[in-house]
Amino acid sequence: MSEALKKLTTKAATALNKGAFSELESCAKQILALDASYADAWFFLSLAAAERRKVSVAIELVNSALRLSPRDAEYVAHKARLHTMAGEKTDAIAAADYAMTLEPDKPLVLDTLGVVYSRFEMHERAREVLKRSVSVSPDNAQFQFNLASVEQFLGNAVGAEEGYRNAIRVKPDFYRAYWALSELEKNLGPSGRMSSLEELLRRSDLSPEDRLYLGHAISREFEKTGDYDSAFQALSSGKQGMRANVGYRIADDRRLFESIRQAFPVDGDYERGDLGNQNIFVLGMPRSGTTLVDRILSSHSRIVSMGEVQYFARAMKEVSGSKSRAMLDSELVAGSRDVNFPEVGRRYLYQVGMRAGLREFSLDKMPLNFLYVGFILKALPGAKIVCLRRHPVDTCLSNYRQLFAVNFSFYNYHYDLKDTADYYCLFDELMAHWKAVFPDRFFELDYEAVVASPESTVRELSSFLGVDFEPACLEFYNSKSAVSTASAMQVREPLYSSAVNRWKHFGDHLAPVFETLSGKGISY
Repeated sequence: MSEALKKLTTKAATALNKGAFSELESCAKQILALDASYADAWFFLSLAAAERRKVSVAIELVNSALRLSPRDAEYVAHKARLHTMAGEKTDAIAAADYAMTLEPDKPLVLDTLGVVYSRFEMHERAREVLKRSVSVSPDNAQFQFNLASVEQFLGNAVGAEEGYRNAIRVKPDFYRAYWALSELEKNLGPSGRMSSLEELLRRSDLSPEDRLYLGHAISREFEKTGDYDSAFQALSSGKQGMRANVGYRIADDRRLFESIRQAFPVDGDYERGDLGNQNIFVLGMPRSGTTLVDRILSSHSRIVSMGEVQYFARAMKEVSGSKSRAMLDSELVAGSRDVNFPEVGRRYLYQVGMRAGLREFSLDKMPLNFLYVGFILKALPGAKIVCLRRHPVDTCLSNYRQLFAVNFSFYNYHYDLKDTADYYCLFDELMAHWKAVFPDRFFELDYEAVVASPESTVRELSSFLGVDFEPACLEFYNSKSAVSTASAMQVREPLYSSAVNRWKHFGDHLAPVFETLSGKGISY
């Protein structure tokens, strides 16, 4: 290796360690100008492209690195991660499986592979790989956190608690771990962490995201003692910074919802057919009971759940040819009249068919599919839509109390209570529209009815879906399958009514919700 090449590789390594990706990219290009067969340089370029979210370019670049060094486990793990970012399950799992045959021993590689498996609901496999990562590097807080998350998805509360506590032990300012631990323990008594949490909140170097996690954790502690005024204040204070950061505007969503309604007029001509007659979609506002109903139905011998997958959204995005960054926007909706919907249906069914162990009926429980109902029934005219409805104020409060993925823009409304109420009104109007357009294929199910009269409600739902009622559906809490949502622990318990009318604890704090709902004529 020439001296010039040695200097550049050293400089590139330093840039990588600092996270200076522009500098890393510059070094890699200079290296390749001297030696185009230097595999690490192609890998560095791929890392830089991935950082800029240019995933397809990053895949091409890592493939160039692999052509030169096909048995480098780090390259292969990175490739698996990239395919995961692109939602390409088959390629992602194939890459992850190949990487595991190379017997990787680097903890970062193992962690990457474990996260890939987890993203595609392969939690047992993920746990196996993440345990190896933690055993090699027990003092990495993020590795501990990732393992804890998978343990929680699998219903292992003890293992999840241990992992989150280990993450905090290693990194006392790991604010996301405090929040995760508070969510895990939200139905237990006070944790004794309040003074520690409040001390952390007084730090001057907190980012808006840090304050968000701490605000949620502190709010949970106040709720446990029945101090709902302080709980609301902690929640509101914690969300303020993120609300300003994301710059959410309800007007943008209002335009999207209106464009969807216009694309599907009530008096439109909608073809009927059998394609998709084994596909069930459970959808609705987040935190409205979709996970509970998913759990109930997947306990049926003829139905298997795929969890929260984005198969349909991706199929629409691909077939429409939309080039915008958003998964769904007014531009895609406006161009949907030219979309080949049978092709959308075929692509979706292909992804469904790739899932192992599917029986007669598949269940897709992505809540935000409520935006796609019209598209779904054009691509899969035989599909059945089950829309969860919950008390309007409880729905708004539950969305506001929940901390959704901070990098998923579809949930940006939930940083502000008024925005959340406005968003609910848009949802309510759109659901009334779908019910008018597709009256016999759109079934609304009340969360409160499921809780109060489970057997009669599940019997009615089974009849709509065309399956016989099975008593096992009422014992859904005995299922051992993984749950990758905020309700991962609750749905392992028998039905309970404590979440019904929770809004009454918060009184006047919910004034923006009352005013907004009343203004739209929505009774509560």
